[in-house]
Amino acid sequence: MRRIIGGGLSGLAAAVNFAKRGEKVEVHEARREVGEQFHANYQVLLKERPDAPWEESCAPAYLKRWGLEPEFTYRNAQKFVCCTQTRELTITMKEPLPLILRGGEGSLERGLAAEAEQFGAEFHYKSRPKPQAGDIIATGSYRTDMAAFGAYYENSDFPRDQFLYMHDEKYSPRGWYLYIIPMDDDTIKVMNCCSRPHTKKVRRLLYKAVEERKVLRDIIDGAKPVGTVGGQGGAEFPRSAVRDGVYYTGEAAGFQDPWRGFGMNYAIESGVLAQRALSNGGNYDQMWKAQFRNRKQADIARRGIFALLGNRAFEMAMRKVRDGDTVDWEKMNLQGWRKWLVYSSFYSIEMAKKSIWDSW
Repeated sequence: MRRIIGGGLSGLAAAVNFAKRGEKVEVHEARREVGEQFHANYQVLLKERPDAPWEESCAPAYLKRWGLEPEFTYRNAQKFVCCTQTRELTITMKEPLPLILRGGEGSLERGLAAEAEQFGAEFHYKSRPKPQAGDIIATGSYRTDMAAFGAYYENSDFPRDQFLYMHDEKYSPRGWYLYIIPMDDDTIKVMNCCSRPHTKKVRRLLYKAVEERKVLRDIIDGAKPVGTVGGQGGAEFPRSAVRDGVYYTGEAAGFQDPWRGFGMNYAIESGVLAQRALSNGGNYDQMWKAQFRNRKQADIARRGIFALLGNRAFEMAMRKVRDGDTVDWEKMNLQGWRKWLVYSSFYSIEMAKKSIWDSW
């Protein structure tokens, strides 16, 4: 019997793949249902690699490549209001960005749980057994390196095919960001993100931004929040994700993006890789390092760049972009030897800083 402790994305991805092989698997979830660690919200699914074509990067194709074919709610974002500290412009992305519903009915978690059960996986709720060798631990973050706080507002005027993305150090310190996303025909979510040592101020900074930044005032138009949402995340770069024979996946292993907090890819891929290692006798550490070590190093380097430069990093990236442009994000990044030099330097600096102050 395969045993998975934690019913988040990484645990569910492993469970589906165990069950499809005909292996007996049980998932132990501490809550009453999967997907209850989140209020319903949309989160970004990134490309597995920068040069991947859209046909391989859209949500269903990406998941199918990792052995997953759930029914779930998602949408593709292509039009953005991008806000720097000094400019606001509407752009269209060359390729859409998949936004995945997390938490509650229609979420990716519920879809994966249904798929796992369809193939015979057993679920045990309000259960958190002591781990044993051969188990997969997918219990989420054990530390807080970054935090997000959001408020829901009733708003029927903000375009439903449009999203807002803002970098402003005054409200999202050390190169973090604030965003607005439509949730349904009546409601939008305004979310602010930041990292230590500012995590305790994220709520106050959100409301400060809504009060002071004109573009936000115009969108919210004096409305009061009808609900709030919050969350935290932790990021590490472990030497090994196997301890005492137990396989750690997703944020339980520290597999999170310290640059922007986008962790779905790390969760799904590490969960499936742990399953493959256990089912086929592979080396899990070698597998996850081959799959996303370079991606993780790049995320750490970018966190260092944005932490140091703050607003200037996003301003420089957007300096040639004009209102109405179609933008290819990948071409805006550094290329060739310049990318190698800058990323290598900032990765080393950021890892040294992390070892001293234990924060990104």
